[in-house]
Amino acid sequence: MSCQMYNLIMASVPSFYSGDQGEFTIPKDRFLEYTEAAIKGQFQSLDQDAINKLKNLPTMFAVENEVVDARIGKITDIKVNSNNLRIKYRFGKDYHPLTRGLLKEEQQKLDIDDFEFHRGHWAVKKCDISEFYGEYLKSLAGIAHKLKNTDKKVQLIYAFNGTGKTRLSREFKEIIAPKEDGLDDLDGAEQAPLSRHKILYYNAFTEDLFYWDNDLDADSEPKLKIQPNTFTDWIIRDRGQDQNIITNFQRYTNNKLTPQFIEQTKQISENGRRVNISTFPEVKFTYERGTEHTPPIKISKGEESNFVWSVFFTLLEEVMEILKEPDIDKREDDYFNELEYVFIDDPVSSLDDNHLIELAVNLASLIKSSECNIKFVITTHNPLFYNVLSNEFNNKWCKNPETQPRVWNYKPNQCQKYRLNKSIEEKFDLIELGVKTPFSYHLHLLSEIRKAINDNQVKKYHFNFIRNILEKTATFLGHDKWESLLPKVADNSFDSYANRILQLSSHSAHAGEETGEVEENDKVKLEELVNFLSSEYGFLKLEAEGDQ
Repeated sequence: MSCQMYNLIMASVPSFYSGDQGEFTIPKDRFLEYTEAAIKGQFQSLDQDAINKLKNLPTMFAVENEVVDARIGKITDIKVNSNNLRIKYRFGKDYHPLTRGLLKEEQQKLDIDDFEFHRGHWAVKKCDISEFYGEYLKSLAGIAHKLKNTDKKVQLIYAFNGTGKTRLSREFKEIIAPKEDGLDDLDGAEQAPLSRHKILYYNAFTEDLFYWDNDLDADSEPKLKIQPNTFTDWIIRDRGQDQNIITNFQRYTNNKLTPQFIEQTKQISENGRRVNISTFPEVKFTYERGTEHTPPIKISKGEESNFVWSVFFTLLEEVMEILKEPDIDKREDDYFNELEYVFIDDPVSSLDDNHLIELAVNLASLIKSSECNIKFVITTHNPLFYNVLSNEFNNKWCKNPETQPRVWNYKPNQCQKYRLNKSIEEKFDLIELGVKTPFSYHLHLLSEIRKAINDNQVKKYHFNFIRNILEKTATFLGHDKWESLLPKVADNSFDSYANRILQLSSHSAHAGEETGEVEENDKVKLEELVNFLSSEYGFLKLEAEGDQ
């Protein structure tokens, strides 16, 4: 029965959160408050038998009003005094913290009353904590805590689009630097000094800092406007890195397409006085024509995404350069002294394969050569980008290769690789992949299709998966067209029915069609294609999630 019960210790202050183990005191008259009478009978004597039972129960350690994350662990010792109970505890190494607000959200399942959140006490409750925690680990908040508590320099995650990568980045940021702490962030307006920053992150919301001024007469002089934030001012004004941003941008676009940062002056209050400072709220883009420049143009969405990434990457390069000085007092700037994490969500946008590979290699080189204790989390939906990063992180790196014996600044075991899956029920699985083996993208797509067939959950996007496999396989085998890999029919021509449904399903005009109903004949044909590809071209079958 003990596995179905747990200790709930609600403290008045978070003082016992100083480490993974410790001790604290709780008033004796608050022991077994909010505990059912039938359960009280097992423990209220506080004799040695009752103490042993309490020590064997999993224990939830929380603080009133959930002002800090709750923890799960064990009571290791109980001393009974006349008025107090002296408790020694240890947090479980296999249990990550529980996000603030989770206990309130799940209070019915955990058998917690409303008033308990506002009073320090010790209760024994009915709930299977192992089952509860297992469910928590299938949430994005639980996965974010797992990432935070993994002692690796790099964590690399692959997930399909729509799985929840961007939401995961937000959950992770909220754990490291909650908004109520007043931290400035790169996806919102200015809130506080950069020196308090603990995390830098790049995701889809980062691009919202940049927007086009579309209220122009005939769009005569388009300009990209920048929301007020301390990051772009710091990297352009304080560090003078505008030319490096331009260089990084032109590397992935066109060496004649040139951003021009427009400087303006604004007034701020400093020590009770109004002072003028420079800021850079606008960017214009022109093409170089010899010594001249064309009138400003509005660049494409893909070029705009690459520009935003170039700003972030230049910022990251400068931060890594500053933080390589171990002596804080000798650093050129103190803005990022508290930086702990960098979270990068899908920087790939509208790049051809060559530039995509170059971006991945540059990013991996920067991370491996960084000489500080910053940890990196990278998520992507692009299999090529993932595999290039995976291969790069499989290689050692040392600062002085000529020095003997070599001192490796980075080793492959400093990178953990995952795949993030999402179920129909909005549950998530973070599956660990092998350290040395890149993600077998085609095998995973085939596995996803087989699962959909077995579960009778085939959607139109599964035909797009097949086409994706055919295109990449055709390129690898040297065929001009992916249709050449289709099965042949009686007259030795390629299966026109298979060709038709792949063409139609992978070129839907509306997003809603991607998940539309699939006819039974098409489902049968899909299964035939999967079996044909597996046998004809030697694709292995994934027997388990981790076999990669």
